Order: sequence, then C-alpha cells, then structure tokens
Amino acid sequence: MKTKEVKLTRKQETIASEDRKLLVPMFVSTDYDKFLLIESNRLIKPGKIAKLKEEIERKNLTHENEVKVSISEDGNRLIVNDGQHSFVACMELGFPIYYRFSDMAIDDIGMVNSVQDKWTLYDSLHHYCHRGIHDYKVLAGFRKQYHYPISTLIHILSGRNDKTMLDEFRKGQFKVTQGLDFVHDLLGKIQQFKNFNDKIYRHRTFLKVYMDLMTHPEFEHDKMLHKVEQVPMKFVYCTRIFDYLRMIEEVYNYNNRNPIKLY
Repeated sequence: MKTKEVKLTRKQETIASEDRKLLVPMFVSTDYDKFLLIESNRLIKPGKIAKLKEEIERKNLTHENEVKVSISEDGNRLIVNDGQHSFVACMELGFPIYYRFSDMAIDDIGMVNSVQDKWTLYDSLHHYCHRGIHDYKVLAGFRKQYHYPISTLIHILSGRNDKTMLDEFRKGQFKVTQGLDFVHDLLGKIQQFKNFNDKIYRHRTFLKVYMDLMTHPEFEHDKMLHKVEQVPMKFVYCTRIFDYLRMIEEVYNYNNRNPIKLY
C-alpha cells in the first residue's frame, strides 16, 4: 500500500534542524488476519472499544499512535503486543492498521500496562482550566471553596449522574447547567450538617437527595436543621436514595403536627 510522504512544515524544520533525525519504519495494512492478539494480555473491553471507535470517527489519529507488534515464532503472523483495543476498533470500522515492530516481549506487557496512568479527574480539571475553559474554572472555584470531590461537584453543577458524565468531563465537554447562586446556597446549607455527621454531608447520594428537597414546596431547611439538633441520633448515614428520604422524613417530622411525605 502506498502512503503519502510526511513533509515537515517550515516551523517544524526550524525547531528540529539541529537534532538527529530517526526514521522508525511504520507500516499500514488492512490484512487483519495477519495480526494475532495475545490471550494473556488484558481482556478486550467492549465499552472501551465503543469509545475508541467514536473518537476515531471523530478524528482519526491512529497513525500517530501505532500498534506495536512482534513476529510470531512461525514467522507468519504479527503479534499485537501493545494497542490491542486500537487494533480491534480499527478492524471493526474497516480502517487500516498502523503498526511498527517492537522489541517488547510477552513478559514486558504487564509491566508496560501497569505504569500507564489514565488521567485522573484532577488532571483533566487542571488541563482545561489552564486552557481557560470557563465551566472548568467555575468548578475549580467551587472545589477550592467547598472541598468536595471533583466527581461530586461535576454531578451538582451539571445536574447529571449518568454513565457518560465523567467521560465527557475528561473530553472537555463538561457544562455547568445549574444556577451558581442555587449551588452556593445548597452547599452552604449542607455544610451546616457537618458537626452532626461528617460522613453524611460529604456523601454524594445525600447531596443529590437534598438538592431535590430544596425544590420541595413543604420542605424548609431551617426546620430540618433544628430537628437534627433535637434528635441527632436519628441523623444517620445511608447508602440509598430511598433510605435517605426515609431518614430525613423521620427526622423532619419529629414532634411535627403537620408531617410531610418525601417518598
């Protein structure tokens, strides 16, 4: 298969003019049968394949992140040592496989994969704040003031709690959809529960429940706070939304002549 010669721009030639040029052979093929995946490598994750396919279709940069291979013992196949998910994604899309030969052996695969760190949410936050993305700078400001985990603030500020929320955050697609005054008010009120139970006021499930309760027509935060002061032993940590609603309702309705229903 003929490929177009890569030419440097004038700026690239200038900045690299005094450096030694290394020409590492890279090949491209659509003969998928010549490649062999290693069974002892990490299990192929369908979810990761789906995400890679989306990214490749959006902007195909596989030629800049080629698959690394070695030759099988019989000399007839190319063993995929690194980049198996990229290989499968390209194969399913019918895209060519860019590859180069590597000195990596099977025993090296575990070591290489173990030291490849996925970006943390903090890494993504730092990256997009540095690029001046407004919504990320807003989140950073809230994190500095309230010291909640980034994932919790993403949920509160975006009003979302779905599977793609964190992936989109890492891609730079995070958007603040909640009113900032409302979020400041919510977090300020929730922090008033810190002295009663340090674990509850930090719990994302509790924040989600309380966020919804702030719009309940009969629910009053000051009354809830007063009732917790009266019966702090009833203000307990829960694991599910329903259990929090039941707990809050029990506390709120303590000695209440007009009890309210929350669930």
